[in-house]
Amino acid sequence: MGFFSFKKKVVRQIEGEAWGNLVNDHGYDVDTLSNFIRCVKKRGLQGNEPVTLLRIFDLREIAKKGIEIGSWETLDQHPDLILLEGHENKMGKVLFK
Repeated sequence: MGFFSFKKKVVRQIEGEAWGNLVNDHGYDVDTLSNFIRCVKKRGLQGNEPVTLLRIFDLREIAKKGIEIGSWETLDQHPDLILLEGHENKMGKVLFK
């Protein structure tokens, strides 16, 4: 790799509407969210509407299995590690299934 080469960060902290949704609708406490719960994102469609797809997981469970999250597709091979899956629309509204 060159001097300025870097890989885009795949694993992200929970932010914004997703944070509020996880606390208010799914009962997560803020310490757990801050320290252990993360997401991966990718662009997608919900019907004809462009959205950001989200997968929520627990870093502790990922570590127990010795998995490195390299992309969205990593969790395709480990669906048992996905706590919640959903999307965020362009207005910032989040819906988890």
